[in-house]
Amino acid sequence: MFRTLMNRLRRFGRDTDANVSIEMVLFAPLMTAILAATFSLHDAFRYKNLNTKAAYTISDALSRETDPIDNAYLDGMVELLEYLTRSEGPYSMRVTLVRYNAKKDKYVRRWSQTRGDMEALRNRDLANIRDQLPTLLHNEHVIVVETATDYQPPFSIPGLPAQEFYNFGFTRPRFAPKIVWSDT
Repeated sequence: MFRTLMNRLRRFGRDTDANVSIEMVLFAPLMTAILAATFSLHDAFRYKNLNTKAAYTISDALSRETDPIDNAYLDGMVELLEYLTRSEGPYSMRVTLVRYNAKKDKYVRRWSQTRGDMEALRNRDLANIRDQLPTLLHNEHVIVVETATDYQPPFSIPGLPAQEFYNFGFTRPRFAPKIVWSDT
């Protein structure tokens, strides 16, 4: 019995006659899975790139402001984030004006405003992100913009779960030494 089974397996291995429909049944699921994984990975990189560009666009827009920033302006920036990333949300954003004190060698928060799930940045939090901040001159200001958006991949594949994309960017004010927060 073993010998006949081995003979049949050898004959099957040498047989070059094939049926296209059987090969299709064997390879179609594999090809579909590969295409879905490729599409999902490409979509994740595209979405991350969109989020990074949106964060820098918001940071650049804030850096050009000479008028005080208010709640309506930041709400508009969240709408811009939504438009640029083209996702279904939710969206979070934190804008912080940071000043460097060279005498004490520390960064100081001037103001911090948030939208979404983020909390306002505190002075003690600046010590944790010190390595991410640029080298500044005494009393120089920098605008720190952080954004976070949720990403849901189009196909569920191992190694690519639903996740939050977080972006951290900073820009120096361009036309004024600092931007001002308006409490109105």
